[in-house]
Amino acid sequence: MKSMIRSRREPTSPACAQPLVSVVIINYNYGRFLRECIESVLRQNYEPMEVIVIDDGSTDESRAVIESYRGRIYSSFQPNAGVISATNRGFQFSRGLVVIFVDADDYLLPGAVNAHAQALCEPGVVRSQTYMTVLDATRSSGGRMPAGRAADGELRDLILERGPGAYVCPPTSGNAWARSFLERVFPLPDGLKGVPQDALLMDAAPLFGKTVTLEHRGAAYRIHGENASGAFAGMTLDNIQKILVHYEKRSMRLAELATTLGHSASPAHWKASNWRVLTLEYLLRRLSPRFGAPRSARHLAAAFKIRGKLWKRLVVAGVILGIRVAPTKMALRIASRMIELRLM
Repeated sequence: MKSMIRSRREPTSPACAQPLVSVVIINYNYGRFLRECIESVLRQNYEPMEVIVIDDGSTDESRAVIESYRGRIYSSFQPNAGVISATNRGFQFSRGLVVIFVDADDYLLPGAVNAHAQALCEPGVVRSQTYMTVLDATRSSGGRMPAGRAADGELRDLILERGPGAYVCPPTSGNAWARSFLERVFPLPDGLKGVPQDALLMDAAPLFGKTVTLEHRGAAYRIHGENASGAFAGMTLDNIQKILVHYEKRSMRLAELATTLGHSASPAHWKASNWRVLTLEYLLRRLSPRFGAPRSARHLAAAFKIRGKLWKRLVVAGVILGIRVAPTKMALRIASRMIELRLM
């Protein structure tokens, strides 16, 4: 494989000619999926493109798979340090004006790289996103990620008003990023280890420019027991705690970036407006008395801060009341139908 020690020559192509695209695959013990992922990138009908695989200390067959592509990809192996560290390393070695991060258990669909590259040619665009086909381990479930309409355009006011998770979007492999944006936010802080790297980028991107949505599906998203979708499938004490810790870290990071850019940011306001976060805090209190919980009035008030029609607010208020009066097991079941932990 190609050495990661190479010239840091900057790309010279005009932004809308055929920009160099860097596809960075992040892998940790996904050797059984990795070949399909790499092949999906190499089959993309786009030039110029570089493929970089960062292995984060895998102990399975990943190294053998990666080494079988000697001369066709760039690769780097590091001791296990987490996805943020691996993503930082991948960006460090990339050169493209467009950068696509791909989880090794996912793969790209034909035409994805070209579509992303063209979308990011539009003035002011810093992020391109595509819908993803949902796979149940190896087979298509027929589902789409996200299931609802992905928000796009100018989202700065929305993110400043609502905070982390303010809009619906696809996970890592369904996105492409303008290097001009990434250079403003990388390296991602090591202190945020455990927080999904795609969430940090999605929170930050609206502060720097526009998002474009590609209407066709451009990637496959695999649900299995070892990735975020599998890990956060259950509404358990441990999962709820982790999501709330991630939310607090994301809020601090977003507020820091916003303030640096001269915007007003209020994490306290964001939480007070987020009925999902308040619901998780309430459930945490039900599962363990050592945690605090929002009062009923504050919890219900968040439902009426939702954008949209009144009936939607009333439905959410009804869900909140149902969760607060139901026995704990039933409250958890109700919450799991309304709140997808893997998307928070």
